[in-house]
Amino acid sequence: MARRYFEIIISGGQLAALIALVALLLAVAFGLGVAVRLFEPQTASTVAAALPSPTPVPAPTAAPVTAAATPVAVPTATPTAATPEPTPTTPAPKPTATRAPVRAKQAPGRWVQATALSKQTEAEGVRNRIIALGFTPKQVAVVPFAGKYRVRVGPFPDGESAGRVMARLQASGFAAAFVVKE
Repeated sequence: MARRYFEIIISGGQLAALIALVALLLAVAFGLGVAVRLFEPQTASTVAAALPSPTPVPAPTAAPVTAAATPVAVPTATPTAATPEPTPTTPAPKPTATRAPVRAKQAPGRWVQATALSKQTEAEGVRNRIIALGFTPKQVAVVPFAGKYRVRVGPFPDGESAGRVMARLQASGFAAAFVVKE
């Protein structure tokens, strides 16, 4: 029995019309899905479940003082041994993000200087880019010198290993990278 083969020939205009038709069908299906969601009745529990939980707001510790306020005697209680000490109501301070310290002194050896910039924030950005290339944060230093911030990688024990790193940095977009001996 002979096999039959069929061939479908579509011109460029027909292919464009087919793609436009598929995109139109997808847009209509998406629109219908959105419309169904809009007309769905929402209960208070589904709306509350969709909202993020509110963060607690600390209560004010003291009432504002007005100009016509008169002093009021407040009775003081004597603390006893059974009375627990009140806990502070102020929230603990959040830890702030710290940058890696800028090192002013470098270890002796050979370093590869990637760039020198006038702004420390830009130098820290370059430092992060170099760390993203696979170097450890300990290997990449931002060194301030004469109003500039030098971004250096190292130290290396010999010129050969520093040359390999210099070539790697140059291939990664730091064309002006060079070796420095400290």
